[in-house]
Amino acid sequence: MGTTLRKLMISLAVAAFAGAWMGVAITWLSTEGIGAFTVAVTIAALATEVLIWVLAIAGGWTVFANRKRLWSRLTGRGSA
Repeated sequence: MGTTLRKLMISLAVAAFAGAWMGVAITWLSTEGIGAFTVAVTIAALATEVLIWVLAIAGGWTVFANRKRLWSRLTGRGSA
């Protein structure tokens, strides 16, 4: 996968993620009903899931294969 395509995929996924969660905030502030808020949160959750999978695909299988080492490096626990 080319670098330009990876950057484009990640950029679109991040934009969808940020837009969806901003939509949740706007819906929460502007409506009183729980129905619209529930729909907004559901869409944002799906956008989050898409972002996770796009990052995993762009990072390659090694992200999953080395997740324990990566997690300890990110959290600062243990020696990686």
